[in-house]
Amino acid sequence: MPQEPSWRQPSLHGVRGLGATEAAEEALKGLRRLVEEARDVWGLLEALDFLEARIAARPFSAPLVNTARGILEALASKEYESIGEARKSISESVDRVLARVVEETEAAAEIAARRLEDGDVVLTQGYSRSVIRALEKAAAMGKDIRVIVAESRPLLDGVEAARALARIGIEVTLIVDSAMRFMVKDATRALIGADAVTADGTVISRTGAGLLALAANEARVRLIVVAGSYKLYPDTVYGLSIETPALGDEIIPEEHRRLGVRGYAPLFEPIPPNLVDALATEKGLVAPEAVPVLIREEYGEWPPRLEPLDRLFARARERLRELARAEKR
Repeated sequence: MPQEPSWRQPSLHGVRGLGATEAAEEALKGLRRLVEEARDVWGLLEALDFLEARIAARPFSAPLVNTARGILEALASKEYESIGEARKSISESVDRVLARVVEETEAAAEIAARRLEDGDVVLTQGYSRSVIRALEKAAAMGKDIRVIVAESRPLLDGVEAARALARIGIEVTLIVDSAMRFMVKDATRALIGADAVTADGTVISRTGAGLLALAANEARVRLIVVAGSYKLYPDTVYGLSIETPALGDEIIPEEHRRLGVRGYAPLFEPIPPNLVDALATEKGLVAPEAVPVLIREEYGEWPPRLEPLDRLFARARERLRELARAEKR
C-alpha cells in the first residue's frame, strides 16, 4: 500500500518553529511546487487538498486564508482551456502573494523601527520575523537597542528569536515565560507579531503574548504589534470563531502520564484591542480600533461580502473537474 504524503498525516504542519510569515511562505511554496509538478487535474486537486490541510492546521493564519481566497476565487470564476493554463494561473497568484508578504513585512517593520528610540529596552515573546526585522532595522539606523525575549514554551520559539537577534549583533536576555511581569519593569517598549488581526482589532498571537500584553499594560509600557495588512482577517466580521491548535500529553513526562496526569498547551491566544497601543502596518501606525477602516480600504466596503472558504474550495474543485471532463471529450 503506497504511503500517504507527509502533509496528509496528522501533525502540526506550519506551527512548530515557524512564525506567521514563515508558515505562510512555507505553505505557499509547497502549494506552488505541487501545482508546477501537476500533470493532470488530479494533481491540481491534490494541491488544493494540501492548501486546505495547511489552513486546517493553522486556521487563524490570515496570510494563508487570504491567499486561498484569491486563488480559489480565480479558479472558480474562470473557465480554463487547459491544465497548463490553470497551473500558470495558480502559480502566478502564489507569486503575487509571496511578493506582497515580503513587501508589507518590510514596510511594517520599518514603521515599527522608527518608533523605537536609542537606548530602548524591548520586551518580546515568541518568534516573529516582523519583530526581528523591526529590531534589525532599528539597529541599522544606529539605535542602541537591547531586547528581553521570553522563551515561549512549549515550542521554545523565543529561544530561536534570541539566537536570531544575537547573530545580528543585538544584546539579548532570554527569560522564562513566567518572568515577563517581573522583567517588564526594565523595558521601555514591547513588540510582538501576529498571525491575524480580526475585524474588531483583536490580535491572534503565540500563547504567552497575552501575559506580555497584561504585564506591559500594568507597567504602562507601550505595546506595538508589527503586522502588515495581509494579516487582517475580514472573515471574522461575521462572527467566525478562531480555534487554536494545542499540544497535549506529549508535554508531560512519561512517569506523570502513567499516573494519569494530562497535558494541554494551547499554542495561540487572542489579545483584546484594549491591551494594544498600536499596530505597525505598511500604511503606518494605527490604533486597533481603525482595523475596520483598513479592511474597507482593502475590500472596498464595510462589512466586506465574503464567500465562505469551504464553499470556494468546493466551487474551485468542481471547476477543475469540469476541465477534466472537457479534456476527455
